[in-house]
Amino acid sequence: MIERGGHGRARLLVVAPCALLGAVACGDDASGKHWSELATCLAGPAASLGVAERVPKIRQVMLGNPPAPAAKDAWPKRCTPFADELYTSLDNSGKPQLLKRKLHDRFGCTDAKGSCAIAGDTALISATTELWESAKSAELALMPVANVPAPSAATPPLVDAKSWKSFAPKPLRVSGPVLTGDGRALLALKTAEGRVRPMACEFAAGFAKVRCVAGNDKVPELPPQSVEIVNDAHGLFAAGLTEKGLVAYNLETGETSAVGGRSGRLVREGVVVEKAVKEDITGGPEDPTKPAAKAKGKAKPAPKAKPGKGKSAMLSKPQGGAAAPDEGLVAIELSNGKAGKPVKLALTSPVGEPLTLGNQILALTPTEGGAELTVKSLSHGRLKDSPSLKGNWAGAFHTCQKGDTYAFATYAGRSGQGSAKPTGGEGKTAVTFSTYSGSGWSKPADATMPFDRAGESELVCSANGASIAWLKGDKTSTTIGRIDCKADGCKSSDVTLPGFDSTYLWAVAPLGDKVFVLYRSSLGDTRVRVAALADLPNAKDTIVFDVGDFGGPTTGDLGVLASDTAALLLFRGDQPVALRLGPDGVVSVISS
Repeated sequence: MIERGGHGRARLLVVAPCALLGAVACGDDASGKHWSELATCLAGPAASLGVAERVPKIRQVMLGNPPAPAAKDAWPKRCTPFADELYTSLDNSGKPQLLKRKLHDRFGCTDAKGSCAIAGDTALISATTELWESAKSAELALMPVANVPAPSAATPPLVDAKSWKSFAPKPLRVSGPVLTGDGRALLALKTAEGRVRPMACEFAAGFAKVRCVAGNDKVPELPPQSVEIVNDAHGLFAAGLTEKGLVAYNLETGETSAVGGRSGRLVREGVVVEKAVKEDITGGPEDPTKPAAKAKGKAKPAPKAKPGKGKSAMLSKPQGGAAAPDEGLVAIELSNGKAGKPVKLALTSPVGEPLTLGNQILALTPTEGGAELTVKSLSHGRLKDSPSLKGNWAGAFHTCQKGDTYAFATYAGRSGQGSAKPTGGEGKTAVTFSTYSGSGWSKPADATMPFDRAGESELVCSANGASIAWLKGDKTSTTIGRIDCKADGCKSSDVTLPGFDSTYLWAVAPLGDKVFVLYRSSLGDTRVRVAALADLPNAKDTIVFDVGDFGGPTTGDLGVLASDTAALLLFRGDQPVALRLGPDGVVSVISS
């Protein structure tokens, strides 16, 4: 600009471009650039999309960059310099004022350099939505920017609400699942109220396929609270209470058979143990497929049998019948759909209820300083004593079966579970193991796992023995361990997982020679990690499903059956849904 002086002399004045355009306009240029840098850093190509499309993209970026102690160049921490520069460039009044306040409220930005802090937690989605709206109000347009790397995004979840399909035809309750000796999983489906003719489903060995059958018309409608799946190698059987006691029904043919065992462990082949009652334990005629003989003359009808509270499901106390031989415990052999005669069990003050596996009867009996495992067998009506097993038997019974081989272990609850206490020394839970292969039970083998663990698996059988997996975690570290037991002893091993971002443990279990851990991250999504134990620290996670707000399903409680080839994950929501987890880490929905 040229200005004329008072004496006609010309003076050259240099004026900055911002003075010509106005300070606000120049500030808008800088603010627009810094906003574009921040938006590109946070959302990458999704920065220019509308909110409905942008939010899912940013969620995938978050899942691909889970919260963890990280370097300065990790997302979203690397975006903070752009937030600092944007905050400094914005005016304290006018249209940019709202955006500046949002940067302060959401990221803690102030006039001090380096004050902004961006955390990749669940609040980031709402924070970015507010920032984009405020930038729009401030009339800041996005422009191409250089040297701003776009963030990486996670692979989409394997399962979402659309693919979350039930194998059941309608909302039904589940009894089971139970794992058979040949690797199949069985469960029964029933209503919650009224009376029901149950259904049953069979997952083939390996859990890749499922078939469900409705109850034959010959199967009566039963009280749903009494309906349970029967673990059977030859068909789909469900049991329920009738006037004659507990009866098993072949749901495909309607044929009936005797059934017994603990609740959750019903069988129709093998030995069961029950308290003797004054009436005949078989509940009238020995063969429930045949009607009872008609008595001469008129007789008052017997009242309907009612199941006793707190009792294991075997046979209820039916009215009438011959007197039982004793008021103590009896063993009953079930074979070919019929129940044999009760055989008295001479057990001295057993601890808890005896357990049966095939024709084997296991009972803990007190000894000085602990308990020993009393072993008996019942075959063709003959009760035989086997040598008792001495060991640190403490806690609940855990069993599994692979073909004709059974495995058995005791281990107690963990810290925080009721009155659970350490049983294997200070801070440890004892695991005592034995296996049966036809010739007898192996010598008890011992191991331990942490008492303050977050969870553990059931006993999982394989061709070589049986295994347990456990997880212990706190704010600073996570440890996963595995106990592998054979007839000649148990071996324990564990690894530490650095930066393991878990807020809830769904399940941990052996899977063949690998271990899987299914967990919920701090972002709310559910992930799985599958690898050999030594490789777990460096193995990659797979996102199984996200939360409902981002397209994930409504799940319900989880039940897990693990084998040496796959794991069945059964979610008991309004309608049950089954997932198969393979040793390759692939998760798929199993539908009929």
